[in-house]
Amino acid sequence: MSYPTATLLASATKEDALRESVIVAAQRLFQHYGLAKVTLEDIAKAIGKGKSTLYYYYKSKEEIFTAVMDREIGEVMVEMAQAVESATTAEEKLCVFSLTKLRALRKKLALYGIVCKEVNSQAEFTCAMRQSYMKRESVLLRGILRFGIETGELGRLSPTDVEALVFVMLSGLHGMELEMMGNNNFEMLEPAVGILTRSLIHGLKS
Repeated sequence: MSYPTATLLASATKEDALRESVIVAAQRLFQHYGLAKVTLEDIAKAIGKGKSTLYYYYKSKEEIFTAVMDREIGEVMVEMAQAVESATTAEEKLCVFSLTKLRALRKKLALYGIVCKEVNSQAEFTCAMRQSYMKRESVLLRGILRFGIETGELGRLSPTDVEALVFVMLSGLHGMELEMMGNNNFEMLEPAVGILTRSLIHGLKS
């Protein structure tokens, strides 16, 4: 009676393994050649499968790229969450949130320099990815602000105030991202994050 379940589990495990191999292979190819030059045939060849096999799991190269970026973003979010958890004050948490995010961006820029330029030229695609990333960042940032309110480090803030602060913080960081990526200049990273964090925290203290 257990055979059907065992068969389904084995099938699911096999599918997961194949998806993993696709993402790993595509990740490597995108890093080396960029999004435009990599084809579905290239990815299929890298995992020793036919293109028809890829179509069973992914409808396009862009869908595979989105899966790769989702993984990259997920890794950054884990890193950010761990950094925030290790900090003891709201100010420290905001600072490490920002620094970890921008340092990760610098690292990814080195890996995906070609891809970043290609993706940034596609406004609709970039917007969708950014919205997804910002939603995940917003959750973490709200948690930091709630922590500051609960510990008394920040004054009393309404839900509307919290949402406005999340918007201001993420918009400020996005501006830094664009400037640093555009000029590949991260020299002002720590001073800029420090002044942004201090300005927010000291302006909100009761």
